[in-house]
Amino acid sequence: MSLLFLIIVVALLPYLSAISYQNIKKLEAMNEGALLAKTPIYLQSIAMQVIISIIAFVAARFEHINIQIRSTLTAWSLLAGLLFLVLALSLAWITQKHARQTQESTLKHLLPDSSTDRIVWVFACLAAAFCEEYIYRGVLFQMMQLQTGQIWILSAMISSVVFAFGHGTQGERAILQIIPFALGFHLLADWSNGLLLPMIVHFLYNVLVELLFGEKIKKSAS
Repeated sequence: MSLLFLIIVVALLPYLSAISYQNIKKLEAMNEGALLAKTPIYLQSIAMQVIISIIAFVAARFEHINIQIRSTLTAWSLLAGLLFLVLALSLAWITQKHARQTQESTLKHLLPDSSTDRIVWVFACLAAAFCEEYIYRGVLFQMMQLQTGQIWILSAMISSVVFAFGHGTQGERAILQIIPFALGFHLLADWSNGLLLPMIVHFLYNVLVELLFGEKIKKSAS
């Protein structure tokens, strides 16, 4: 089961993300830039996140890995979470202000358009935040710790790179931008001794990016 989990997370998900990116670009070209239906994409994402999380849970049990969900929410850890969220949003704002979205970007196809889309999208953000933190900052990181002799930075870097390639649907440039964010989530998990704090910050970041910059992303990419 552990080997199956690693194959899915390290190889299959990045491959499927790359294929999805190519398919989105092909459909975009065929429809002359028309936006795709969002709700089916979100529902598919939720289902996939839940299935992989179940596999991750079984793999963790098989390897006798204990995943600590509950974080130690001290004043310092909460401040670190808040500062990371502000920093991440600031970087997103700077990117949107000074850099036009390239034609490679597929973000406009991943952000909601209608009220129905937004409702399902919030649940997709919730699933992504909780499931991805469990999968990457939890199970995969702990497995890498076992393989690297408990070298934290190496384990965190490997997990972050795998996490970034799992988001290949957003384009090649997004992969490079996601790696430092993933490392930040690892730091939050380490400082708070659990996954709950990075889960919360991850969810808030996803939601706030759309609320603050969603319309600009769609306009700049059109």
